[in-house]
Amino acid sequence: MSMIGKLRQVSEFELARFKANPSEMVRMLAGAPRVGDPQAYAQLRQNLEQSPVVRELMELSRQGKVPTREQQLEMRQQMLELLKQAQGMQQAAFGKSAPHPPVEARTDSAELDLHKSWHSLHFLFTGKADGSDGTPLGDAILGGAEIGGEAADTGYGPPRALPPSRVKAVAEALNAFPIAEKARQYDPEAAERAEVYVAQHGADELQQYFTELRAFCNDAASKGNAVLLWIE
Repeated sequence: MSMIGKLRQVSEFELARFKANPSEMVRMLAGAPRVGDPQAYAQLRQNLEQSPVVRELMELSRQGKVPTREQQLEMRQQMLELLKQAQGMQQAAFGKSAPHPPVEARTDSAELDLHKSWHSLHFLFTGKADGSDGTPLGDAILGGAEIGGEAADTGYGPPRALPPSRVKAVAEALNAFPIAEKARQYDPEAAERAEVYVAQHGADELQQYFTELRAFCNDAASKGNAVLLWIE
């Protein structure tokens, strides 16, 4: 399974709501179908009933056995994928003029997909492969406080959140970061030795993803938004 780095803007109000009710955050990140859409939910239920993982977990439940953590994570990942499929069905059925769109609906600029570059960028920022070093650059991809615990685990831990004040500090640090010079100096072999995930990235590719990250953080900071960060 690939490890994809993602970020999403949320308002301070939404962040507080997600902290109080992490299940809402899980639905939002999965692109869940809106409540009251029977066709999407009927298809979701059918897909779940046909899932080998669901059947295996149901059989374990009948036997009074507890599923392993690996089985739980696999189930959660399938749920996320099926929820995305259900959302796609809803959009195909209603199109852009769908009545009463879900509260969670956003513009594309509200979410950023760093694909497999996230770890190389973090290594470029900090010289380390581990989590944040406490600096704004260290927080840009692997910073923030976890929300939701195991119930919100996306497969590689629960999402983390940067409050608006920290988003602003990250944006300022990214604006001051000499990306052209640092990207040229990036050493894929050193990144490999540090066990960076997919360490082989060229200077142009790193600059491209950095530019997208910087624009995303500047946009979030200008709006006073918080940012969710996660790996899936």
